[in-house]
Amino acid sequence: MTEINVDSTYGVIIVQDMNAVHVDENYAHIYGYDSPADLLNNIDSFLDLIAEDMHRLARENYNQIVAGNLVPRGHTFSNVDRNGREFTVFSVDHLIEWNGKPALQVTVIDMSAIVKSNQRIREKDLMYKRLITQSGQGVMVHRNFKPLMVNQAWVEIMHADSVEQVLALDSLIEIVPEAAREASLARYQDIISGKIVGQSNVVENHCFDGIKRFFNIYDNVIEWDNQPAVQVVLEDVTEKVRLEQIVKYRASHDELTDLYNRRAIYDWLDTQLNDHCGNDLQMTCMLLDIDDFKMVNDDYGHHSGDKVIQALADTIKKFINPIEGAVGRWGGEEFIVFISNMNAVEAGLIADNIRIEFAEIVHQYEPRQFSATVSIGISVLQDCNGLDKTENLIKAADSCLYLAKANGKNRVCTNG
Repeated sequence: MTEINVDSTYGVIIVQDMNAVHVDENYAHIYGYDSPADLLNNIDSFLDLIAEDMHRLARENYNQIVAGNLVPRGHTFSNVDRNGREFTVFSVDHLIEWNGKPALQVTVIDMSAIVKSNQRIREKDLMYKRLITQSGQGVMVHRNFKPLMVNQAWVEIMHADSVEQVLALDSLIEIVPEAAREASLARYQDIISGKIVGQSNVVENHCFDGIKRFFNIYDNVIEWDNQPAVQVVLEDVTEKVRLEQIVKYRASHDELTDLYNRRAIYDWLDTQLNDHCGNDLQMTCMLLDIDDFKMVNDDYGHHSGDKVIQALADTIKKFINPIEGAVGRWGGEEFIVFISNMNAVEAGLIADNIRIEFAEIVHQYEPRQFSATVSIGISVLQDCNGLDKTENLIKAADSCLYLAKANGKNRVCTNG
């Protein structure tokens, strides 16, 4: 809690044999009198300025100091002036000589303004802590990931058992996925140092029930128990993030086959060529087209045609590693495949496996059965410099596909 320093008034009174023998203007005003004379004329002894329950202690203090048995020291005490105003003073005693006899000089500092200011701060601090404790938002305060305060809403959002369970943790970093911990530690330092102020971001955390969820967190530096700490306001946005992921996925994938759509394929290919062109990039493209597909639709219906398309999609997925390449539905019954760093011979073997396995699939159309075949064209890009990279690669594969169709279908043709 921040303390406020306020300029306070100090006054002086000289006490001899428990009588006030001198008082200055400030002292008189502190105790509610108009002037030193007003004060001296209205009291019988110094004890009249002190609360009755302090009289015995005041006498003992005076006698011990005058006798040399007690070293003068400072005191803080509360009092009431002649008008009933409660105030707090800090007093410092000094042994002096007054008119040839020992006396006690008491210097008092009116601490009322400071006490009230600090009380207001304590009240606001308590009100703030109550506010966040009772807030419907998840709020947590930590210092270097050691939890200092957590409200019930945070406990419920994070699926913890209790506030006590969370506060018992040595570090909250253990709920952060391991891959994100380094970034989280760096972000904490940026917040504490003031480099990041008032920003929110979406993170994935482990909840206490072991499930990963997404949260929008707003974290900023605050003062907690007189030291910097980080306050985190938490909002569970798992459903929102998952909905956005679904929308994004649907925007880039074909609904029937669950493969990339044409636009997503272009985006993937442009990224690959732009990022790796000039770095010994070798890119293979396959174009696959179901033979006589119009006849399948005419003879067995569009529903059967969809089943055939799905069967080819599943067959392609079986042989193409998505880490090494991309697979998409190019349109209608046509598919496209890109594979990085594979030569024409290797690509030809994979394409032939796809062709053979697809031809062996038996499709049911009660009471009849039928099968379908696929023709495949392959092109290989060895050097992308100076080329219309995307179109030339695809056009070359399309030319090979045309030759495969022209030479009898159900075959693989390559330009490599």
